Amino acid sequence: MKTILVLGASGKVGRLLRAVWSAETPQGLRVIYQFRDAAPDAADCIRFAPGDPAEDLGTIDAVLSLWGVTSGDARALAANTDLGLEAMRIARATGADRVLHASSIAVYAPSDAPLGEDDPVGAPNAYGAAKADMEIAVRSETGPRSCCLRIGSVAGAESLAASVDAYQAAEVKTPLTLHRFASGHGPARSYIAPSDLARAIEALALRPLTDLPEAVNIGASRPVTMDALLHAAGIPFDWQPAPDAAREIAVLNTECLHRLAPLPRDDGDPDHIVRDWLHWRARA
Repeated sequence: MKTILVLGASGKVGRLLRAVWSAETPQGLRVIYQFRDAAPDAADCIRFAPGDPAEDLGTIDAVLSLWGVTSGDARALAANTDLGLEAMRIARATGADRVLHASSIAVYAPSDAPLGEDDPVGAPNAYGAAKADMEIAVRSETGPRSCCLRIGSVAGAESLAASVDAYQAAEVKTPLTLHRFASGHGPARSYIAPSDLARAIEALALRPLTDLPEAVNIGASRPVTMDALLHAAGIPFDWQPAPDAAREIAVLNTECLHRLAPLPRDDGDPDHIVRDWLHWRARA
């Protein structure tokens, strides 16, 4: 039995993973969840802040670093590097042999083709640049192996989910709006359902170090359009012509992940993604 420490468990992705793993205990893994402030009164949760003595955590086999900063100026976003290095410090102090760092599709230079791990890094925005800087910094560290998870969209933890939540909570239901491109569809993205993300992390935490890449794209085996997700969720929406600057396609080549992790064949099906998202979102 190996122990994995989840840093940033209070975030949206962390809460979804805790919901999945609380209901479906991962085989071969014991999970500990880190909270910076008040931690839930549970045996699997700890209170720990960056800079605290890591030796107090005991022996850890793997670290999942979900904590980070998603908005703000360059100085605020630079904290992503600080937190990545802090995850490495914790791993060294606890004996962990690997750190799985949450990165993003945003590190890549834009392309309409599926983006592979060997494609150029050239983020067009400050958030993507900050995550790319974090990746460079953690790879330069000695000790545990770093694997950067270049995540597309985690269903239930991104902007579309927030819009759906707001619609469902509203007393007066106003249809959502969605950009429509020349293809007749909305934006195409690489989504992954919460339970599939959990299975992917389990596989990466347990694989031999020799199998662990420096970076791996995280998403379903095929992309999905946002209109397909809204149709699957039964949420009404109105089309709005996409502005010239809008990006229709931002998708990942996930062949590497699917060689490493046993994910379901229908992982890119809109009905599967929405069903899984709504199930775990209600429990997170």
